[in-house]
Parts: sequence; structure tokens; C-alpha cells
Amino acid sequence: MACATLTLLANGGLAAAQDTELPQIPQVLKPGQACTASSGKKVPSPPWQLPYLGVDRLWPLTTGEGVTVAVVDTGVDPAALRAEVAGDGGTDCVGHGTVVASLIAAPAGEEGKIAGLAPGARVLAVRGTDKPGAATAASIAAALDKAVEAGVRIICVAVAVTEADPALRQAVDRAVAAGALVVAAAGLDLTSARDVPPGPYYPAAFPGVLPVTAVGPDGKPGGKAAPVPGAVAAPGNLVVGTGPGGGQVVGTGPGFAAAHVAAAAALIRSYRPETTAADLARRLRDTAYPQAGVNVIDPLAAMTSVAAPGGGPATARREPVAVAPIPDLEPTRQAALLVAAGVALVAALLGAAAVVVPRGRRRGWRAGSRES
Repeated sequence: MACATLTLLANGGLAAAQDTELPQIPQVLKPGQACTASSGKKVPSPPWQLPYLGVDRLWPLTTGEGVTVAVVDTGVDPAALRAEVAGDGGTDCVGHGTVVASLIAAPAGEEGKIAGLAPGARVLAVRGTDKPGAATAASIAAALDKAVEAGVRIICVAVAVTEADPALRQAVDRAVAAGALVVAAAGLDLTSARDVPPGPYYPAAFPGVLPVTAVGPDGKPGGKAAPVPGAVAAPGNLVVGTGPGGGQVVGTGPGFAAAHVAAAAALIRSYRPETTAADLARRLRDTAYPQAGVNVIDPLAAMTSVAAPGGGPATARREPVAVAPIPDLEPTRQAALLVAAGVALVAALLGAAAVVVPRGRRRGWRAGSRES
């Protein structure tokens, strides 16, 4: 079955694709569904999530160089993104993991490709699902262990289960004990399905994990998303990334938001190599700003904030983007018209004077005859 098609409309330069139709990447393939093919499409301008997250101020400081982020998902397609591979993570039939990885670390400056938030970082692809994309507690736990064994200390888990499995919790505990920051999606992708479990979702709901929810271009969470304790939010709904074969697609769900939070952690770690996993989580949480019932990350503030004397953060918070109502310009317009009319009258009088006065002087200021 073909993926749902979404149309992104440009809105003040925030949307990436004006009148460009992009397919939505699935999270799990349906029984008998073929592997996701390349969309074969490119958007004409940078997607909204990059200016929203302030890359113009982030990238002059760091692009995440020297940091590796493990992506626990459906794998990564090497035709779309160069990545290090653990186990069978170097193939991706679904495309979900490829999009997540591209949002983290797709290189900047490559023609026809969208950059990730941390384009200088590296990705370790670790499969946490079966080939069609179905995840279990056991598959996620095994992927976490592989990431830790590979020495990666920022792990993005873009898949989720509703089972609070003890073995999965133990894998999370091992990752945390090894000094890893585990960033996890606090839910499943947004679809038209009506039988989506309400949560909580794991491993996001386990202690020691940084749970993530998604916001869209309007800064609001999609659907009827329930609040998640301790969560931060990031762009994840209607984001544009690179899918299988290098074609661009739309992602909608907290897994894509988790990618941006993990990428922000990579930027912080690159800029401040001394930061621990606990420091990364604290910076991301303490500098997030409240908006529409969620706390949206501010990567620049998280990266550049300094500790206050009392131990708390002394941050330069960035206010949420707000669209001010258009003022009533009618009185100003009328006043401007009056001024313009006055200026025109004065100009006309001066022009007439420029002709009349010299002629009057030549005539000795006498009235002219009818023949003149």
C-alpha cells in the first residue's frame, strides 16, 4: 500500500516545500508490503525545522564533529547516508531509520540533500526492529547493548513499545551506567490509525531516559498527545528528511523529534567535550522553553549556558516564536495620504512659482496682454 501523501505549503519561509508533495515514511510495513522505494523528489529550500532550531547561530560554533550518535531503528540505507554499522544495521527496508539518521547528521552542502542538525557528527546504525520495522522489548534491548559495546555514548531510540519489560530496563540501566545518554521517542508515529495505544511507551518511560515528544511547524504538539513527565519537545511533525535511495520524505512522530534532541546533544558534547550524559540531559531540560503545553528545546541556550553560582543554570533563553496580530493601519494610511497630498500641493505651487516669478520680473510685475 502506498504511503500517505502530505502537501507542505510554504508559510513565511518556514515550510520546506511549497506545493511539493512528499510521501510520509512509514514506521512499520504492512504484511506483504514491499520495501519503501525512493520518492525521487527534492524540496527546493531548507526545511522548516532547521531555522526553527537556529542552525544559523549553531553551526558557526560547532556542527557536531567528533561525536557519534547511535540510531536504534530500522537501519540506515547507505545510498542515502554514510553511517557506521553494527550488525545488520546497514540495510533499511522501511526507511524510518534512514530518515532519523538524516535528521541527525546528513552532511551540509551536498547538492539536493537536506542537512541534519549536527551535520559534522557520525551515525552508528543499529537495527532495533525486524525487517518490516516491528520492534520488541528484546530487539530494542539488544540494540542498546550493541551501541554501548561500540563505545557510543549518545543513543537515539526512535522506536517504542508499550511493554515495561525488565530486560529492556536492565539494558537501559547498563547504558546509563556506561555513561550514555539515552534519548527515546515517547510514542509512535502519527497516522490515521485509531487503535494506537495511549502509552506510556518504553524505553522512554524508564528512569534515566530522556523522553521526547514532537511539535510541528506551528510549535504545537499534533493530535491529542498526552503530557509526558520529564519530556522535552522538538520538531518532529511534518519534518522533511532523506529517505531510502536519497529521495526526500516527510516524517511525523516523536521518533523524528528524538533525532533532533540527540543531534542537539551531539552539538553540546562537541562544543563542551567535558559534559557527562547527566549534564547533557540537564542542559536540554533546563534551557527548554514552555510552549503550547510542552517544553521545546533551545539548542543554542543548552550549548552556551553557564552554571549560576548556586549551581542552577544561568541561561540566555530564547522566547517562543509568536506571530503578532496585524495592526490597524487605516488611520496611518489616511494620515500618509494627507501628507502626500500636501507635499504634492506644495510641489505644484513651487513649480508654478518657478515659471510665474521670472516672467513677472521680466514684465516689471505688470499684467500681460491677451496676446502674450
